Amino acid sequence: MIRRVSRTALHRPGALILGLAVCGCAAPSGEEAGPTSIPPRPNIILMMSDDQGWGDVEYPQQLAPGDVFPGHSEVKTPNLREMAAAGLQFHRMYSHGSNCSPTRSSFVTGRSPRRNHIDRAYNDGLRNLELTITELAQTQGYMTGHFGKWHLGNLNKTPEPDADDLARCGGRCFGRSGGDFYSAPWHHGYERTWASPQALPTFEPMRIDPAGPLPSEGNHIGAHYWTGHEQHIDIDSPTLAGDASAIIVRETMRFIDDAVAAERPFFAVVWFHPPHSPHRLDQATLDEFYSAEELSQMNDYEKAYYSGITAMDKEIGRLRAHLRTLGIQDDTLVTFTSDNGLSQSVRLDDREEAKGGLRGFKGSIWEGGVRVPGIAEWPGQIAPGETSTPMITSDYLPTLLDIWELDLPDSRPLDGESMSEVLFGDRSAPRLGRLRFDDCADPVPERAVGEPEDCDSAGRNRGGRGLMTVGGGRSILDDRYKLISLTSGREWELYDLLEDPREQTPVATSADVDSKSPEVQAIFTSLLDEITTWYEVETAASREGADYDTRIAAADDVDLLGDVGDETVPDDLSAARRTSVDRPELVVERQFATLGEDLAVDSDGAPASYDAGNLPPGAAVPAGTVVHSYLLHFAPTAAADLSGVEITFDDPILGVAASSTSLAASDSLAFANPEFGASADRGALVGESDSDAWEILAGGTTIVVDVDAAAEGVDQLRILTEAALQRAQ
Repeated sequence: MIRRVSRTALHRPGALILGLAVCGCAAPSGEEAGPTSIPPRPNIILMMSDDQGWGDVEYPQQLAPGDVFPGHSEVKTPNLREMAAAGLQFHRMYSHGSNCSPTRSSFVTGRSPRRNHIDRAYNDGLRNLELTITELAQTQGYMTGHFGKWHLGNLNKTPEPDADDLARCGGRCFGRSGGDFYSAPWHHGYERTWASPQALPTFEPMRIDPAGPLPSEGNHIGAHYWTGHEQHIDIDSPTLAGDASAIIVRETMRFIDDAVAAERPFFAVVWFHPPHSPHRLDQATLDEFYSAEELSQMNDYEKAYYSGITAMDKEIGRLRAHLRTLGIQDDTLVTFTSDNGLSQSVRLDDREEAKGGLRGFKGSIWEGGVRVPGIAEWPGQIAPGETSTPMITSDYLPTLLDIWELDLPDSRPLDGESMSEVLFGDRSAPRLGRLRFDDCADPVPERAVGEPEDCDSAGRNRGGRGLMTVGGGRSILDDRYKLISLTSGREWELYDLLEDPREQTPVATSADVDSKSPEVQAIFTSLLDEITTWYEVETAASREGADYDTRIAAADDVDLLGDVGDETVPDDLSAARRTSVDRPELVVERQFATLGEDLAVDSDGAPASYDAGNLPPGAAVPAGTVVHSYLLHFAPTAAADLSGVEITFDDPILGVAASSTSLAASDSLAFANPEFGASADRGALVGESDSDAWEILAGGTTIVVDVDAAAEGVDQLRILTEAALQRAQ
């Protein structure tokens, strides 16, 4: 749901007007404040920590009106404290999942993890047809980059570790199989990547001590940093020494410098590793920020845990200082949050303080599992203050659409809503919609109770070993009330979060709601009806692919691949591996892909007949064009003549790549780097046979293809169509 905020509405009577051209004064905390205008394309930095509890910050936060958590008594986060004071602090910020991958998927899509299939940690890769926040940013001219943990799919297609890794780490490496869940940032709108597929140690992330503790304690190499397809940083590279957060911020700052030099707005997603385990001691950070007396009160585990958070905080300060050095701090929106609450595996003496007294941990949809720190800073545009209006990670995408004055280019449902009114105007403005959660149970039966196959049942710790498992359940909440079930919707409890933010005493339960007041019954029923419809109807349809639109109006006598979640793009499209018998395959590749440079094609989209002897010279699709990409693939087991394959698209055809050269040049539009084989083996249409041809019919949306295919080769052509959303000028 996108709540478009009128620019005039921000200046209604009583609002305190702030802006670069007016003054630098701030509204008192919680009061309305708005800029004279909202620049449509600010630089954007979206930061996220990993497993940071709501209470794992040193600044005060409000549990509920009159109930203030004073800030953590031990951990040092001076830069986050400064950022919270300078920007807008969200007392009720929520992650849309109780663990890593689900929240991150909501962050980049604006959609519930239940809709986009990433409903457990590392159970799937980000789907091809999901429209991401960075793909939208590219249409607005942004230079986009991802730095740090990814956790939305594997970044490698071959298994890790390889032989070189094993030699470097003395055999103390572990990794993942290659192609499983392969879905990398460079296929989702990120121009620059410095990413690991999973968490790394918080300090010296690639260090190995042969005489050190077991790999389970972090003395191992778990993953590489990847910068592109089959491009990673060697684990013994000096660029990977030192603090993990410093490495990520260094690469982010280089990216920012490049964007400034290119005079382009930048969009940087920065996902830190701390305080996720493995925790490694950063003694220099402790010595810099903690007194000897403070350190004497900590055990070794706490020293390692706190040093990771404080080192991350230090790097956040360095990044904000870099913006000031470049003179672009007033042109940059910076946000901070965490992917979920405190992990059960954390061995702090006082875990309750790290949660701020909230109930539950990572892996549960109690407040302690999903309520996280939240800050937004944009000098001159977002006035300093605080709000208790709930915000959730799926709100990022619709909020940025609002800032960009951009409508979603298709009808897919979003679960987030724009928070522009709260950011730029009324800090007490209520949400228009409720927050709805569905959390998967641990799929390993001995670690879960309930119905794991339902992906929705309660979980528990495993045999007292302290391993986090996903608790599961469903919940729905508004500005005040929260309805929660940990039994797959059989039993429910209603809590008043303004009176009972620690969720200790339910207002009503399924067992006693009929005895409650009519008002309580109405609240209970309203919340229950909405979450039931959302779970059983709306998101169930999403999981079946109802939200995905291939933009293909008609395609006769072809097999369609990659159109919904269970129709994945083939991993190997080479002549030797992928045969299509007597029917061609039409592969849905990238959608809403912004071309980074001019792309040479064999024909444009002008209605005409084309063959090897009738190609327009210099045909190209210009840089900056936003396209949908499709690959027609025909690899028969015997020589075959395929005539009159007709495909009609919803959008105008912009270009056709049919030669080996143009196909290879456009292969970046293929999703997940499928294997095509040597270009000479692709048996491209042009020049192979006089009968190979295509015709674009009047109207420019229909193509008719004739193919005379040899048994030993593969005939392919790539068709680019014009996306409804084009790059802003």
